[in-house]
Amino acid sequence: MMMVLYPFCIYITIPLQLHFILLPSAINAACVALVDAGIPMKHLAVAICCCVAKSGYVILDPTKLEEQKMKAFAYLVFPNSVHSVLPEGSLRVQGEPMEHGIITSATHGKMSVDDYFYCLDRGLAASAKLSDFLRRNLQLHPTNPSKAR
Repeated sequence: MMMVLYPFCIYITIPLQLHFILLPSAINAACVALVDAGIPMKHLAVAICCCVAKSGYVILDPTKLEEQKMKAFAYLVFPNSVHSVLPEGSLRVQGEPMEHGIITSATHGKMSVDDYFYCLDRGLAASAKLSDFLRRNLQLHPTNPSKAR
């Protein structure tokens, strides 16, 4: 009850100057660490990096070598699958289905609107697989009520 009345924020600074692709890994790790520590959360987050090459092809979670050849990046954070974090009946937020939502998006470099939306589609598809992975692994500890169901 106190968490609802008095929400709090944990501010973590992570220097990401060497590899921009580390941001999604840091977000995923921080989210899982908060759940593992028993911090109550309304939603889990699944982050992914989507890169656009000069020739127009798109890749997800590039390596360091691939990162250097890309013209633009999109860092996308989606809510975890609604079946693992939301109770029955609350599958919509402000009328929008939660599985179609995005928590945040950050871009670096130049990309067309079409490339951005293609990254969103690819990222959403990949985040569904990451959500399933998180759900399976967080369910390994059923005695802890803070774990996602």
